[in-house]
Amino acid sequence: MSQYSAFSVSQSLKGKHIFLTGVTGFLGKAILEKLLYSVPQLAQIHILVRGGKVSAKKRFQHDILGSSIFERLKEQHGEHFEEWVQSKINLVEGELTQPMFDLPSAEFAGLANQLDLIINSAASVNFRENLEKALNINTLCLNNIIALAQYNVAAQTPVMQISTCYVNGFNKGQINEEVVGPASGLIPQLSQDCYDIDSVFKRVHSQIEQVKKRKTDIEQQEQALIKLGIKTSQHFGWNDTYTFTKWLGEQLLIQKLGKQSLTILRPSIIESAVREPAPGWVEGVKVADALIYAYAKGRVSIFPGRDEGILDVIPVDLVANAAALSAAQLMESNQQTGYRIYQCCSGSRNPIKLKEFIRHIQNVAQARYQEWPKLFADKPQEAFKTVSPKRFKLYMSGFTAITWAKTIIGRVFGSNAASQHMLKAKTTASLANIFGFYTAPNYRFSSQKLEQLVKQFDTTEQRLYDIRADHFDWKYYLQEVHMDGLHKYALADRQELKPKHVKKRKRETIRQAA
Repeated sequence: MSQYSAFSVSQSLKGKHIFLTGVTGFLGKAILEKLLYSVPQLAQIHILVRGGKVSAKKRFQHDILGSSIFERLKEQHGEHFEEWVQSKINLVEGELTQPMFDLPSAEFAGLANQLDLIINSAASVNFRENLEKALNINTLCLNNIIALAQYNVAAQTPVMQISTCYVNGFNKGQINEEVVGPASGLIPQLSQDCYDIDSVFKRVHSQIEQVKKRKTDIEQQEQALIKLGIKTSQHFGWNDTYTFTKWLGEQLLIQKLGKQSLTILRPSIIESAVREPAPGWVEGVKVADALIYAYAKGRVSIFPGRDEGILDVIPVDLVANAAALSAAQLMESNQQTGYRIYQCCSGSRNPIKLKEFIRHIQNVAQARYQEWPKLFADKPQEAFKTVSPKRFKLYMSGFTAITWAKTIIGRVFGSNAASQHMLKAKTTASLANIFGFYTAPNYRFSSQKLEQLVKQFDTTEQRLYDIRADHFDWKYYLQEVHMDGLHKYALADRQELKPKHVKKRKRETIRQAA
């Protein structure tokens, strides 16, 4: 080794049993693949997969092993891939939100007693989620993670929680790797790093029950709980239900787990891989991609934002690398004092302004739109412009009024010419409501502690688990890597292994969003 190293991923995780949730999701898959590929000496990774109308085994085979992310592992192991997977992965069929994951007590005990590390990557990343669902998935289910970690009284199992940089809510300025208080100041502080979340739970549960009593129709109840989520989140100081419930989750873990055995990893906006397992690898349409897709289809040309604001995007492989490094340190937590919070982001090391991000995308779209037919039906005709949130509201008021007038006149004369304008108005308004907060940032995330952690590994592992955003160029990443990946992976024609009614609902959701 060329330098002193306090930690080693390969040595710390060798022979260890890891419990990993959220593996059917984008980041969960990336973490699973990275650990399997880079630490072959791992004993086993126990993955929690929900069953139901589609069995956990089928979901595992289709949604996980069927993902393109495992191509390099399949190439590495060849015809022995399936056999190797069975030796390294233990499929646990269970429900994260149920006590003991809905497992028989003996199975839960057996699982708990062999674990060395727990990584919780599961989350509902729907910014406009039903408040009850978001609270169960992003916050209250952590009681089950805590129960698993504390089952063995003699030796508590360390826990890594995947959170988000955006737990900062409406706070402004420099956001450091530490506990963030509510911008509203409406949640009483109990100690230096703990807030009175019990009073929040009581209030929220009461409000949820009131909604259920008032709204007996399922669809009306769903919409009412979505509105309640946004209203409650913004009341306390967060933009949306996702970030609010993730902050509550951080607080729950900090207050209930021993602080020596907890690491919280906060990524910013996660997008396609810059290098591993393949440049551009991505699943689904992510935050920035929803805007790119809508722009490509001619459904958005103006958006609220701050041209000079930092759009904090981070490639998924850098986040998976950060998880591996944090896991290694966590396994040696007896050497540490206090819990750890790390932020994996680009805003401090390699910031990109919103106007630069848009310029890179627009320039490559104009020049190479024919290379991505799943994105672009034709050459984009309009430029994508950003205006202040105040000007955007004025613009949308006028645009919507004119569009409605054109639509009514068109219907009178039997013309559908204005329907495209109406779709554009609805799409723009919908995306602005969901993502407007992220394109007009008044904050910048720090990753100083994560960068200091990296220095405690030898140079070989620093390269293998690179987390530095300043090690890639934005223009190259967006134009040569991300756009190809978005076309090749996110928009790939791949069958969903889900019941028909679920497929139909998902297609409708995608259509409305973009």
